[in-house]
Amino acid sequence: MKIVSTSNSEGLSSKISSILDVPLARISRRRFADGELYVRLEEPLDEAILVGSTYPDSGIIDILLTADASLNAGVKKPILLIPYFGYARQDAMFQPYEAVSARVLSNLFKEKFEKIFVINMHSPEGMAFLGKKGEEIRAEPVIGKKVKEDGNDLVISPDDGFKEEGENISKVAGLDSIYLNKKRVSDTKVEITIPEGISVRDKVVALTDDMISTGGTILESSKVLKQNGAKAINVYCVHGLFVSGTSKYAGFVDSISTTDTVEGPFSKMTVSEIAASSLRKYI
Repeated sequence: MKIVSTSNSEGLSSKISSILDVPLARISRRRFADGELYVRLEEPLDEAILVGSTYPDSGIIDILLTADASLNAGVKKPILLIPYFGYARQDAMFQPYEAVSARVLSNLFKEKFEKIFVINMHSPEGMAFLGKKGEEIRAEPVIGKKVKEDGNDLVISPDDGFKEEGENISKVAGLDSIYLNKKRVSDTKVEITIPEGISVRDKVVALTDDMISTGGTILESSKVLKQNGAKAINVYCVHGLFVSGTSKYAGFVDSISTTDTVEGPFSKMTVSEIAASSLRKYI
């Protein structure tokens, strides 16, 4: 058994390898002149756990080529851990004749892998596409522990879409939780209000979400919380993409902490322990 990492999950793979005491496979990657990826395992394998996110979407090609290299190296039934499952937000046809990207990727992965673990899939519908091969790992306990360590007073979700997860985080942290009222005005603009009767004045707030992509919702939520007297705002999320950068948070957000499902400068929490625990039960 070896851990086989794609190029965008090397840090997390190394941590899981140490926890499980399963060595990392030796693997070579390079780019041809036209940018196409070359993948070669440098040793034969009998069993493998492949770890790889689909963000950026070049990671999808990395996963598929690495899976094929694993099969060619002798692996009969590879296991896949997807720290961040990109393309999962399109989990249905919202308009006629759309591609359902979550289903497309799920079907690809089901063909290649015996078991597929996903950390915080975007929706239950997305997990359903993986069928019996899929198993979700939830990262709320990891965030809850960090929220508690950082001395927050209140857990807040930016809308009711993360209400249940926010409550789970607050239980671990031993704090109360609320969610804000969000009204989407356009694809890039939202209006945020605090529920009537709720005060955030002089409180250290843990603003939590599953994913930060453009960050518009988090920014508007932070502005409203500051305007209503919040002492400090600490932002936490599972998947931190930050495609528009983080400079816009200056003056509103006091700290940002993400997990290492998408590895970056704000990855102050690791999902390696919960991932290793689920993998250990299966293998």
